[in-house]
Amino acid sequence: MGILTEESLIKSLVSDIHKSKRKQVLFLAGHFPIIYTPEAAIEAINQWGPFSPYTLELACKVGERVKNNKTIKFMFVVDDHTYEEISQLSSYSLSKLRRDLYRKRSGSSAELVPEFHTIMESHGFTEANVIRQNQKKEGREDCLYFSEKILRTQRPDISNQCAREYHAIFEDPEFDKDSTYLIGFIPRRCEDNICRAALDEIDDLTSSHVFLETAALNETGKELLNLGATYTKY
Repeated sequence: MGILTEESLIKSLVSDIHKSKRKQVLFLAGHFPIIYTPEAAIEAINQWGPFSPYTLELACKVGERVKNNKTIKFMFVVDDHTYEEISQLSSYSLSKLRRDLYRKRSGSSAELVPEFHTIMESHGFTEANVIRQNQKKEGREDCLYFSEKILRTQRPDISNQCAREYHAIFEDPEFDKDSTYLIGFIPRRCEDNICRAALDEIDDLTSSHVFLETAALNETGKELLNLGATYTKY
């Protein structure tokens, strides 16, 4: 289904939520990569143009319209592997930089990167609405971010790595398929891997997915909707 306007998309997603009758809505939004420098692992939320902040903004707008009747949760999945090689850093250095970032974003007082914190706060949401990942490492037991590198170590029986991550997410104890409606904002380049290799195989998952361009660096968020964006309901 083609997307014409932001408002039509929001209305469609709100309708999907109400029709599902699930008590909780989980937004998979704000997906972004980590860029590595010798000094730090950087949350590169503008690396993919407006994709990351805009998808979080869309999720918050939808959530704001249904929060009086539904429990709203957000999940942030971080691409912490794509830009490893171009950093030319050692595996040890990369691991240490990731550790420092994930520890910073863990714990009861941890906050999201400031721009994300501001977006959520402006729509009445906080870090209390974020599902956390137990990364099973010291100081990272309740991280605001889900690490793709960790997700990819699970379900080795699935060869497609994107599908492996998706299966791992929905097998996490924090995700209850029976009571949750999922809305995912996903990079368009991942559409085949997610739709064909994962969604059809996951039992009892009710969801809507929006696939948006991540290579449009100079467009605004709303302009992404006119660049081949697609909306799919499962």
